[in-house]
Amino acid sequence: MEAATTRQNPIDGLRRFLGTRRGSFLVAAIAAALAAATLAVYLNNYKKDVRGGSVPTQVMIADRLIPAGTSGDAVAAGRLFRPTTIAQDDVKAGALTDAAALTGKSATRDIFPGQQIVSGDFVKGADPLRGQLTGTQRALAIPISGAPGLIGSLRAGDHVDVFASFTGGSNGNGVLRTIAQNVLVLQAPSAETKDTQQVLLRLGDSQAARFAYASDNGKIWFALRPPTGAQSGRPATVNQQTVAGPQIRAVP
Repeated sequence: MEAATTRQNPIDGLRRFLGTRRGSFLVAAIAAALAAATLAVYLNNYKKDVRGGSVPTQVMIADRLIPAGTSGDAVAAGRLFRPTTIAQDDVKAGALTDAAALTGKSATRDIFPGQQIVSGDFVKGADPLRGQLTGTQRALAIPISGAPGLIGSLRAGDHVDVFASFTGGSNGNGVLRTIAQNVLVLQAPSAETKDTQQVLLRLGDSQAARFAYASDNGKIWFALRPPTGAQSGRPATVNQQTVAGPQIRAVP
């Protein structure tokens, strides 16, 4: 009877070889060679891209019209741009990649949708007035004179409460109302000129109409608020009866 021949499984033999020290070194050498080959291919393609000017670069592209005078803060807050990846050859000099570079600056020209936003488009102090207006905010000039306008005391950057007084009415008595609180003063008149001057206020669009009406048909007064920690009470409406009523305790 012939002796049975046991055939060796090739996979088992490979496993035993890889388990040896020599096999481990061989696997490591093959892995290193593959990694080196992959890196070489990548570097070669990268060099071709560099020579061809097609290295991808991310820039900021205007997503809508950004008019001259728009503040960089408004551009960043309103996301008036979109990050876009383009070929390096197409990147303009000074192209911005981070909205933080717009802080405290204003647009010097109209930037149209699809245009790259570059550093030269925004500078500090380019338009301090328009740079403080966003969304529904409006700048409105109110003619004032003397004490009602705090001429000589009011400064740009102050916050004020605004009252409007009207004479006459159905009962023949005048009335004074608080028409706005915590309004920002954009420009204030100087003390040198004694004639009627203007104070420029930042208002909401609906507030602006009320202020214009009050300016034409009544008299506007300003009350300066504390520079820090200011609080607001309930808006007041005052007439002859309320003024002649019980005495109001003075604020210490």
